[in-house]
Amino acid sequence: MGKTIVTLGREYCTGGRYIAEGVAEALGVKLYDKELITLAAQHSGLSEEVIAASEKQHTHSLLYSLYTLGNDLPLNDQVFILQSRIIKQLAEEGPCVILGRCGD
Repeated sequence: MGKTIVTLGREYCTGGRYIAEGVAEALGVKLYDKELITLAAQHSGLSEEVIAASEKQHTHSLLYSLYTLGNDLPLNDQVFILQSRIIKQLAEEGPCVILGRCGD
């Protein structure tokens, strides 16, 4: 198999996880979903909780406000850039299915 990278966007309660699992199984490739949060935490020094919260938090939250003090980029932008880099690296390593996050 060549460099087949499948990305699936999703919304809550749409069954995206089941579809992605089926696609990954049919293609015989690895599925990345919440693993991207773990990888981002390992590469950034941020906790998994902070990264997961940044995907859900609006820019007016207390956590967001406290974290962005002294930083040039808002937290959700930093997480987006970090996850984008990780996804590109995973795509270079070989075929995979990326579910949600900023994969699409």
